[in-house]
Amino acid sequence: MIKSNTSFGKLNSIIVGRELEISKRIADFTFQHFYGENLTHAVYDRLEHGGQEYYVNHELLLKRNEQLDNLAATFENLGVEVFRPDRLGQVVTIKTPDYKTELSSASNVRDVSLVYRDYIIETPTYVRNRFFENTLLYNVYNQLFDGGRGGKWVRSPHNKLVEETMDLSPWNSERDYKNFDRSKYTMAIDGAQFLRIGKDVIVNVNSYNHYLGLEWVKSFFPESDFHIVNVADNHIDGVLVCLKPGTFLVNPKYRNIKDFLPQKFKNWDCLFPDDYKAEPVIESGKTDIDIQLASTRGMDINIVSVDEKNILVSESAANVIELLDKHGFTPHPVRLENCEIFGGGIHCSTLDTNRDDEYIDYTK
Repeated sequence: MIKSNTSFGKLNSIIVGRELEISKRIADFTFQHFYGENLTHAVYDRLEHGGQEYYVNHELLLKRNEQLDNLAATFENLGVEVFRPDRLGQVVTIKTPDYKTELSSASNVRDVSLVYRDYIIETPTYVRNRFFENTLLYNVYNQLFDGGRGGKWVRSPHNKLVEETMDLSPWNSERDYKNFDRSKYTMAIDGAQFLRIGKDVIVNVNSYNHYLGLEWVKSFFPESDFHIVNVADNHIDGVLVCLKPGTFLVNPKYRNIKDFLPQKFKNWDCLFPDDYKAEPVIESGKTDIDIQLASTRGMDINIVSVDEKNILVSESAANVIELLDKHGFTPHPVRLENCEIFGGGIHCSTLDTNRDDEYIDYTK
């Protein structure tokens, strides 16, 4: 059954992703804009002159999938039912009326789906090669949907991912969401931009594409309050995580996070892990262009709560583990390495589909 209103209610079932089993990765303009905050000038130059693609070390792929399998087993050992997407071990060319690309795997399953209340919502992706990614989850979603007995299952309208319809201005630019030409832009937003806290949903929005995507998602939940924030280029789960009612875990770079929070959440506790004394450096040679898709700080707080006490966290995130333990949580360290290369940590790589929680205002 599909049911999840929060990120902290008792977890009953979850999807754990699978990484693409071939080395080639597509990096067209949608990819480059989406991950732009983390791409260096050297990477841009290599992509411009070496073709819009790059290659991941094959041994790294094998290790990543092995560790995702182990992550799935960890959830099962904690009494959580686990679902897995289909594997993708070959190049699959996909084509729309506007472009041709190659299918990505369902690895970071949090990104292009949102589970909220009794809905699975396949969100309108921002990156071309993810357009048909959820076909690898069809069997899982169909099983959960169960002919309508398990909940509701909807897919976003087909968006047009061409330069003319994309808001390509810097993410922190000023925008007027009340007055803009809706016909100029296509909707595009990821599930990982939504932080669900019962009747309240905090949503990271920083483009006209995001705003149109949010409007579409909101239309299914007229009784919920959606609060727009602008705290990151795209996903919110590398910045802000709700551990339980009254407590957030926050990326240490965002000491001013309360300046951005909705008023009703400003009195909640914010836990900040100690920051790194030196900027984390990713080892060279893991890809042919030494690309990095996410920050180490963001991946450290990319946790999954099994309930309001037990939390799965990367074993390398020592500062987060220490912080959680100090504040009465029980951290369960798991090994999921090279998250910066694959653009996803534990939270990104999973999608909770059923929790024992309530659809209420948790600030009251």
